[in-house]
Amino acid sequence: MGTCAEFVALPAEQAVRLPDGTPFEIGACLGVPAFTAHFAVFADGPVGGQVVLVSGGAGAVGSFAIQLAKHDGATVITTVSSGEKAAEARRAGADHVMNYRAEDVVAKVMELTDGVGVDRIIEVDFGANVAIDAALIRPNGVIASYSSTRVPEPVFPYYPLAYKGVTLRLVQAYMLPARLRAKGTEDICAALGKGALRPTIANTFPLAETAAAHLAAEAGAIGKVVVVIPG
Repeated sequence: MGTCAEFVALPAEQAVRLPDGTPFEIGACLGVPAFTAHFAVFADGPVGGQVVLVSGGAGAVGSFAIQLAKHDGATVITTVSSGEKAAEARRAGADHVMNYRAEDVVAKVMELTDGVGVDRIIEVDFGANVAIDAALIRPNGVIASYSSTRVPEPVFPYYPLAYKGVTLRLVQAYMLPARLRAKGTEDICAALGKGALRPTIANTFPLAETAAAHLAAEAGAIGKVVVVIPG
């Protein structure tokens, strides 16, 4: 319904005017991941002065979540799976980055937070990480999850979360009501205009090489792969 097309017809309110000077490539990377990150970070209020854990900080949503939380004044901790991804998360502005394959995430986060845990968790894989999240979230904290790929039907640890009064928020950018879309549009454009929000672009391909672009994405490119239509 418009992928790799030069033109597409859509409702006027969905054609968002970006800050002057925003390149096509950056605009192409926003959409779903930026709105997902914005809702996950801010659905339960500002995060200034809080500690936010972003699971998978080198991904598209994770990177935007780091940048938006930092822009609002949060301390951001993130997890990644490699040194290359750690470098990407640091470029996004994370204060603390840990490789979950090599480090004890619970022990490290508790050390960084003086044993009290984190205020909010932006979760990329709820079912796989729910036990860790339950251990790290503070009383009355929020877990905002936008995916559960590895364990799509997780066993829910009710009481470890209930005894802390935790809010579990399931995030779906396609279901945002109009007022939240409007707020996301406003905040995302403001952050873009201030240079506080930038996607990582792994590579660009001309329209004639769309197949190569798909191969690059499937190979695990760190950052977005953009197909550019010659103008």
